[in-house]
Amino acid sequence: METLLLTLNLHTYQQHPRHCPFDTMHQHETEVHIIAEAIARLGIDIACFQEVGEYLHDPIVHPYGESPSNMAFRICNRLRSWGHWYHIHQGWSHIGFQRWREGTAILSRHPMRHNYSDYVSFDRRKDNHMSRNVTVSCIDVPWFGLLHIANVHLGWADHGFFEQYNNLCELIRSRRHFGVRGDLIVGDFNAPAGDHAYDHVVRNAEYVDQYCELHPHCFFQPSYHGQIDGWMDSTPKRIDYVFKRNGDPMQVKAMDVIFNGSFYPVVSDHFGYLARFQMF
Repeated sequence: METLLLTLNLHTYQQHPRHCPFDTMHQHETEVHIIAEAIARLGIDIACFQEVGEYLHDPIVHPYGESPSNMAFRICNRLRSWGHWYHIHQGWSHIGFQRWREGTAILSRHPMRHNYSDYVSFDRRKDNHMSRNVTVSCIDVPWFGLLHIANVHLGWADHGFFEQYNNLCELIRSRRHFGVRGDLIVGDFNAPAGDHAYDHVVRNAEYVDQYCELHPHCFFQPSYHGQIDGWMDSTPKRIDYVFKRNGDPMQVKAMDVIFNGSFYPVVSDHFGYLARFQMF
């Protein structure tokens, strides 16, 4: 049994920023189509998105995220219109780029159990872009059981990363009584490979960097190109990850960079990662 997982930072509608938010959303039809097509054609089971934009002045619906302006929901609806049913779970952290609710989303072909979202940052203010909310879910993978996914977009090392990661781990531990068999933490960590924040994740070997597991000689290969928000004064770095809890009955068989211009067109200021797991 194999499970295919995608992680991608969507860049909060900033690929084609316009003065009018509705024009911005129209300009992003291309990105919505490319991402949905990749998910459908590759048979991706689980997709984790960060920096999911939703127009600030749209009504907040319940469950959160099922708004026509929400980019992850637009991708999900495109897939559904093609006959590919995906479940979706979302939460939002803060206002990004002055006009967007910015959050994280998980899409799954399999049933989603025990969906939850909460802040891992001390600050929970929606008007503070340092506020960090995570989305978590137990994916009921056939013939395997519950695969716990934590989809994150954490702050920088000097802006709360260590506190946020420790709070995230406490949240994950509190959910193991659900009978979880596998545990993944995925997303944009803002923790460059080899730096102190990255070492904080891997130092006790509880979680293993899956890209490094397969490509140790590409340890520093960046997960974005050029200069991006938060990293304007540095060379490109690897800050997006899939971490697996050590010892869980699943093994990464392939992990490829996607949406990089070679394997599907660029759709964001980040590349995506596509991981294939053998489930035991």
